[in-house]
Parts: sequence; C-alpha cells; structure tokens
Amino acid sequence: MSDEFLRVARKEVSEDITEIGNLLKNCQNDDDFATIAGDVEKRIHKLKGLAPMMGQEQIGEISAMLDKILKDVISGAVIQGVYSLITHSYNVMSDLMNGKQVDCDSLVDKIEKITHSS
Repeated sequence: MSDEFLRVARKEVSEDITEIGNLLKNCQNDDDFATIAGDVEKRIHKLKGLAPMMGQEQIGEISAMLDKILKDVISGAVIQGVYSLITHSYNVMSDLMNGKQVDCDSLVDKIEKITHSS
C-alpha cells in the first residue's frame, strides 16, 4: 500500500471511530442505542474492510463481529448489554488507533457470549 493510501485510510478509520464515540454520547442504555444502531453499523461495516487494509487487523476483526450483532439490532432483535458492548468496543478501537496495548481477547470473548446468547 502506498504511503498516501495509508495516510488517508488511517484518517478515515480514526474519523469513523470518533463518530461512533460521538453517537454513543447520546445514549444511556440499550433502548437509546437501538435508535442509532443503523448509523453505528454503517461505520462499523466500513471499519470491517478498511482497518485491516491499513494494518489494524484487530479493529477489523472486532468490527466484523460487531457488524453481525448490529444487523440483528437493526432488524429488531433486543440484545441485552449491546450498549455496554459497543461502548467497550469503541474504547478498545480508539486505544488501538492511538497505539496503546489493549487486551482484545476479553472483548472478543464478550462479543462471542452476546452472539451465542442472542
């Protein structure tokens, strides 16, 4: 990948993660989150493809798992703890973009538990 592509991709990924955080500021619980799930899913779907292309495989993996959950929420499924899960995921992805060491395994476990219980 060219340096220019990586620069633009990094900027877009950072902007999408920031926008997810901005959307979450308007929520306090799962019901609130359900109203913005479509907007969050659009950004997560983009991250699913773009993040791995710029070397952020963990963000891509997390996004791919979340994309499935978000599509269920959009279709009307009630998933207990989805707001907390997305908030935790946002924090992890933000930390990863900022070069911080993050325990992604616990987040992946949490996502898998919610996926298997829904």
